Amino acid sequence: MKKIFVATLLLSSFQAFSVDTGYGSGGCGLGSVLLGKDGNQILAITLNGTGSQSVGITVGTSNCNPANGDRTAKLQKFIDANHVFVETDIAKGNGETISSISEILNCNGDISQKLQRNYLTIYHDANLVSEKITRVLSDQCAI
Repeated sequence: MKKIFVATLLLSSFQAFSVDTGYGSGGCGLGSVLLGKDGNQILAITLNGTGSQSVGITVGTSNCNPANGDRTAKLQKFIDANHVFVETDIAKGNGETISSISEILNCNGDISQKLQRNYLTIYHDANLVSEKITRVLSDQCAI
């Protein structure tokens, strides 16, 4: 049992230094509420693991905002899984993947022409494609 606790503590400490969510490295949850972003992040992660974090994420409490984070995470996963089709549809200015992006980001109106006009900005390099798409569509979508 002691080995499991130490392993969990070590993994938590690695996580604490790898992700910054604006609430501290421990992320959202009970730990961020009690300790803040400048508190002990290993303890924050431990408190987040009490089970309240999943409730906080679901209902939007404990510094957890499910709407925006969920949409951007879904967009990232969608683009990772369909990157060739997304790039092709954006270049053409139409296609199923553009409709899916619009649905994921809860966009108003047709976004296909806007994405096509910004193709070179989005695909200047292959890095951060979902963030570039989000930036391009920020005025038209509920991001």
